[in-house]
Amino acid sequence: MNQHPDPPETTHRDLSISMKQANLIGIGLFIPAAALLALPYVALWGGAAFVEAMVDVVDNLLPALGVIVVGIVAHELIHGLSWRVFGKKPRSAIKYGFQLKTLTPYAHCTEAMDARAYRLGAAMPGLILGVLPWLAGLALASGPLMAFGLLFTLAALGDAMILWLLRHVEPTAQVIDHPSRAGCYVIDPDMPNKHEDAR
Repeated sequence: MNQHPDPPETTHRDLSISMKQANLIGIGLFIPAAALLALPYVALWGGAAFVEAMVDVVDNLLPALGVIVVGIVAHELIHGLSWRVFGKKPRSAIKYGFQLKTLTPYAHCTEAMDARAYRLGAAMPGLILGVLPWLAGLALASGPLMAFGLLFTLAALGDAMILWLLRHVEPTAQVIDHPSRAGCYVIDPDMPNKHEDAR
């Protein structure tokens, strides 16, 4: 990945933040977001049940770490698969990797797609691995399932930031994934290249 890639000639806006910025914001949001997600479980099943769930995770730390690693890989694969399906992209357009500088895994689509497909691809890992298991954990009083969903909802905070950056972009607008930052370029061939930075 290029550290300072040139934007496409038809780029109108750069709606991205650096991986470092995304990680720092995620760290800042981690505790309040975790508390917000834990509260419904505590309200439904009691504080003792929540503590027991956390103790179970610690007592089974090695298997839990294995599940986390598999979940991280699945998170990126879901990004790529979602962009392929919703954006109708070939397998060759999806690249996976790991940014050593920020210790961040990534999925990257090299072809433009409409903003709706891009948003769906950004949102799917948090929904599939995070929100749905979290809701199931709440409904079934399952501490491990709730903990898994809580963790992978928090892991999707960076994706939530991307969705926030795209909040004013029309669903039919063409965007292309940024090759080294969290977010994308918005493409408009009818407008001059302004290369506005959303940082």
